[in-house]
Amino acid sequence: MPRFLPTLAALSLCVAAPLQASEPVTRVQVLDAIRTFETYAAGGSAASGDSFDKNDAVVRASNTIFRFAVDSDDVVVDLGPDSVTWCDVKKGLADLPNSGARGLLLAAYLAGSVKSQLQSGKHDPNPYPGWLAMLRVYRAVRMREGVTIPEVEPLLARQAAGTLEPYAADAVRRSAEALRRTYGSPAK
Repeated sequence: MPRFLPTLAALSLCVAAPLQASEPVTRVQVLDAIRTFETYAAGGSAASGDSFDKNDAVVRASNTIFRFAVDSDDVVVDLGPDSVTWCDVKKGLADLPNSGARGLLLAAYLAGSVKSQLQSGKHDPNPYPGWLAMLRVYRAVRMREGVTIPEVEPLLARQAAGTLEPYAADAVRRSAEALRRTYGSPAK
């Protein structure tokens, strides 16, 4: 069994389980969690001789990022099928191939989206910053473990071709149109 699967299985459970906590996650806590996630999710390591468990750190950081993305009014993250092509957040990840890796990529996407919005101070559902973060982790997982997720490959190809950012703008538009068809135009 690949070494990252236990951690990724835990991440999948995080997505599927209700996100509950006694205290809301603060901006400082989520930014710290994002730094931890970015350090260890793509295979970074602790100092030698450390008894630090990077898998546990990634799971804890992911939980914090998930909670903040869902609960905070400071950010808005698009989890629609045009933005999160590698997983169906309505159905969950458990039945998809490479569900653990998909959960890790979802956490990376959320980390990138949340970080970008907190740094800019603006709500922006554009998936581009999340995709960049997700693709960094995906490349590391693909190289390290040989995991390929077909729904992510077109995004990787668009990044290589320099067309990822305009494609992200189209994804925001498609997502907004789908919401309008489902829920109607926003009241003014």
